[in-house]
Amino acid sequence: MRRIERNDERGTSDLGWLLSRFSYSFAEYENSSRMGFGALRVVNDDTIAPQKGFPLHHHEQMEIVTIMLEGTLTHHDTLGNTKDLKEGEVQTMTAGTGVSHGEWNNDKTTPAKLLQVWIYPKERSLVPRYTQMKFDETGRHNIFQILACGEHRDGMLFVHQDVTLARVLIEGGRSASYTLANPMHGVFVFVVSGKVEVGTDMLSSRDSMEVTQEEKLTFNAQERSDVIVIEVSMG
Repeated sequence: MRRIERNDERGTSDLGWLLSRFSYSFAEYENSSRMGFGALRVVNDDTIAPQKGFPLHHHEQMEIVTIMLEGTLTHHDTLGNTKDLKEGEVQTMTAGTGVSHGEWNNDKTTPAKLLQVWIYPKERSLVPRYTQMKFDETGRHNIFQILACGEHRDGMLFVHQDVTLARVLIEGGRSASYTLANPMHGVFVFVVSGKVEVGTDMLSSRDSMEVTQEEKLTFNAQERSDVIVIEVSMG
């Protein structure tokens, strides 16, 4: 089964310094039919204005993944971390028993663009932790590059849930396939840029699609396309 949500169908918030598009209910955007997808709770497409950002704020009982799409954010938290998160890097944070953090765009002219993903953890009351990793773009040319998953593996980040986050950059006229780690899982597809055909469905920039009861997805790029998939437990 498939459910497509077009870019202009998402929830929207514009605070002046922060422009957000919500795939699922978040903050003032409330939609009873869009409360999450299996273990996936939040997918926010955020743009933060230059010299603006999120002040220190608190989280508990959530796995938070930030995929940096453009620009740079400076992250700081109550675990003692202060780090720059740059384009092409991914951050994972286990909120667990509680952590406060903030992100700031220190650049004077360039907006920071990111995808913020919240995932329910397998267990509650985990020890808070923070990690980040840089992923080379060449590692995802026409093949899916795993960014994070629920197993400890070299070259990717760990998330406390049975999930896989992967990204691919497909040249126009080429295709790439994603095979699910578990056929009982669902897949959230997000097109960062470009235009891809998935079977009989066409997805354009910032469109998304929820998929269940399929074991493999093949993406045919109509033009150079950047695609993120989030495979999640539906239990």
